[in-house]
Amino acid sequence: MTRPVARIAADSRPVLFFTVALTAAVALASFALSFASLRDAALWGRVPEPIAFLVPVVIDASVLVYGLVALVLRARGRSSAWAWTLMLLFTVVSIGANSAHAYDVGPQLRALVGVVLVALAPLSVLTSTHALASLVVTDEPAEVEPVDVPEVSPVLATARVLDAVAAPAESPAAPAIAPAESSGPPAPARVPALGPLAPVRSGLSRRVAQDTLPGFDGLDGLDVAGATA
Repeated sequence: MTRPVARIAADSRPVLFFTVALTAAVALASFALSFASLRDAALWGRVPEPIAFLVPVVIDASVLVYGLVALVLRARGRSSAWAWTLMLLFTVVSIGANSAHAYDVGPQLRALVGVVLVALAPLSVLTSTHALASLVVTDEPAEVEPVDVPEVSPVLATARVLDAVAAPAESPAAPAIAPAESSGPPAPARVPALGPLAPVRSGLSRRVAQDTLPGFDGLDGLDVAGATA
């Protein structure tokens, strides 16, 4: 019976930490070796000597930046092709400048290499800003917090509808109509009509008429019986 052979777990934490440490050491060593060559090559592009050290920082640091951005975008499930492309571009420029410095090329090629190095500085600023924005700013719309709406059972909703249908609709009150103002004189008040007067006797009528109307004595034969008002 054969005994199982012990093996190193490739996905273990020690292996991961060791790989990260080796990668950082290689990056630092490569940057140190490339630093001197790129600094001297920067002088070919008429960069002042006191700030010539910034050229290797721009070139080699951009390679690391775009490499990390590509990893983050891939982990988020987004397209990272542009980050890999920029990383490859700056790597090729760094390799070409180091090779030209080591080979000791002629003046024309030196001037061309210096121009390329200086021209990549603003391009590095533009692409680095875009990379930062792609990591910080999200493309997804802002999440809206859901609003809790009380649930109404179908039975309760049906009962409310039936109550609303069965309730009698209140008829609106008729608006009060103000009496129209008349510009003419007021109408005379109606006086109730008097009924027929009871007949009076002839003698009584004559005496009343004499007392009321002077000169009534000359009117003989006048019978006021049955007169009406």
